Order: sequence, then structure tokens, then C-alpha cells
Amino acid sequence: MIAQSRSHLSSILESHIGGTPAEGVDGDRRHAEAVPIKTYLMEGHGPVPPKSGKHQDPLVTLAEMVTDPVLRETYSTRVHRAEDPDLATIEIAQNGGVREFVYVDWSDSRHWLLHTFAVSRLADLFVSRLAAARRGVGRSALPGEFLERAAAMGSTVAVALGQQRHVFEPGAGRASDFVKARVWGTRASALLSLVRAPGAFAEGVAVSTVQVRHQPNGGDDGLFCLSDMRWDGRIIARGTSFGAHLELTASLQRCYACQVARIESVHAIRMQGRDGILRGRSLTLHLARPIRHLERFCRMVFSSANPFLLWGLPVARGPDSVSVAAVDLNFGQRLAFEFTPEFVRVFLPGETSGGTVVRFYTTIQHHLDPRVRLLDQDEREVFQL
Repeated sequence: MIAQSRSHLSSILESHIGGTPAEGVDGDRRHAEAVPIKTYLMEGHGPVPPKSGKHQDPLVTLAEMVTDPVLRETYSTRVHRAEDPDLATIEIAQNGGVREFVYVDWSDSRHWLLHTFAVSRLADLFVSRLAAARRGVGRSALPGEFLERAAAMGSTVAVALGQQRHVFEPGAGRASDFVKARVWGTRASALLSLVRAPGAFAEGVAVSTVQVRHQPNGGDDGLFCLSDMRWDGRIIARGTSFGAHLELTASLQRCYACQVARIESVHAIRMQGRDGILRGRSLTLHLARPIRHLERFCRMVFSSANPFLLWGLPVARGPDSVSVAAVDLNFGQRLAFEFTPEFVRVFLPGETSGGTVVRFYTTIQHHLDPRVRLLDQDEREVFQL
């Protein structure tokens, strides 16, 4: 169903998550059953100087994305603007099949929320291809620290852990190179605290998903959501209240946006003033687990393949030093790296989103070193949650 307004959208999604058909929705079996709501965090554009005059209406950006020739090879798409100026519905049809709908909320013009009740297989693929359709637009990534903060807004129902070091260290032959686990119930919260405790695991393990039961402040016990918050920016909600899910999601979105803005304001490297004073500071990823086979690792990271989606030509500067001028294909923006076995230094240009740093850090967390730390030049933690 096409959302006519923000209140109408809430009614549509509330009816699906709760299992009661909304007004104007056919009350067939498909709509009468409770349906999980999928929400995706996406960055709608990179940093733009406030006086540059280059801000583009998000609706124009969205219209350009849905008409991308590659996307249109698979999907027939149409954008419907709502009465509210920061809301639109993407109507999707695939191979003449049933119509599906993705609701795009850009109340924060830079950090968007996409909601849908389409099946996960279709929703995941469509959102990924939509993000790839335009330079400067990309999926958000959520480090374990962000997920732990969101978990504090409710009671932790389940925790999923994941580690896939074997992707970048083939043939290592160690049991810890591939780890997956999920814990439900009263011990989930205790496990979340244990994961980051020093010495809890020999080489650490990353938090990939946190399921939280959240109730709005002052709400009755019958209104709640069970939201699975994943490290790749996807949130799946069940329960009885879409409002509870939106409250939890909005908090996570604000946390992400605040950290991205702080990285850009403090660390982005740019020329400032008439005298051309160079501003900004490098960031450093300190590794508890050194990189083995440094040059081979860098070639794999900058091959443009998943999960890093980075392209660049690594240049050896010595036996234990590699530099790379790279492009983040997720956002289509430039940044530079210096690699050693023990740390990675990142240089962020002024026109590049701080989200590229968050995404790189999160990917390192899941595929190399769960105990990695993001520090500034004074060796202070960059994330202030």
C-alpha cells in the first residue's frame, strides 16, 4: 500500500507487525497475519559544505536511483511522494509478480530509514541494488559498540556472535578462524557483557546481532517490539508495536549519525582559511591480532569484492608497510590507508563520509580482529557513546 502521510505509514506498518488489517487494506489471510518489519539504515549523501549550494532534494536522489538501468532490468519501480515532504513509497514489481512497497523516510536528510514488510530475500537484494545505483549513497554499518548501546534501551533477548577470519587468511587451519553462535534467554545479556571482557575469548569474537525487547516509556506491557539489530544496518522487528520499533531504530540512527558527524568534524583532512591551513587528524585502528601476510591481505581487501567493497592499488613501502589510495565502492568516495601488521592508519578527505571509516572498522571487527580499537592521534577512543 502507498503511504499517503507519516500517520498513514504508521498505520500500515502497525497493522502488519500486529496482524490487524489497517483501514483500506484488504483483510485477506496474508495481511491478517503478523508480518516482520524490515528496516534498513542508509546514508543518503556524503558531507556537503553548508554554503556550497550542492544539497540535492532526497526525492530527486531517490528518483535517480530507482531509474538506474541495472536496477530496472530486474524490477519495475515507481516512486510516490507522500503529503509529508520527507516521505515516499517505492512501488516494486518483479517479473509481473505481486507488488511490494519500500517506505523511505528522510526526516534526517542525510541518514535515511527504509521500511518494508516484503520478504527478506527480495528486500535485502532490492535495498543492496538500490544503494549501489548511485554514487555517495550507501548502507550503514553498525559496530558491536553501537549494538551494545542499543541493547541498553530494552532487555536483551538474544545475542548472535560471528567471526570469519578464514575469508582473509585461507589455510590458517585454526578453529577460531570461523565462529558462529547464538544465545537466547536470560543468559543473553550476560554473554553480551562477557564478549568484550579482557581474556573472555582467546582472540575475541564479534557481536553480529542483538535482539532487544523494547517498550515505549510509560507504555503498557502489551505494546512492545522484538527487534533483531544486525551489524550490516538491517533491523527486523516483530511484536505488537511498530512505534516501539521506530523509537529503538531512531535512537540507533541518531547514534550512528552523531559518530559520523564527529569523525568528519575532528578528523576530515581539508584546507581551511585564506592561508590554506591544513585541518584534520588521521585515525588509527590498533589491532590486537597482527595481520599476517600483509601484502596478500591488502590485495584481497582492495580487490573491490565483498565484504570490504574497496578498490585500490596497494604499494609496498617497506617489508612491513603498505600504502593505498582507495575508493570505497559502497559510497563511491576516496580515502587513503597506511597498513602495518599492528595498526592501520586512515586518512579521510574532507568530501568523504565518515561512514566509510565506520564501515571499514566494522568489517575489520568481523573478519580480522574483534578487539580492534579506533583511536585518534592522542590514542583516545574515537567512538564516544
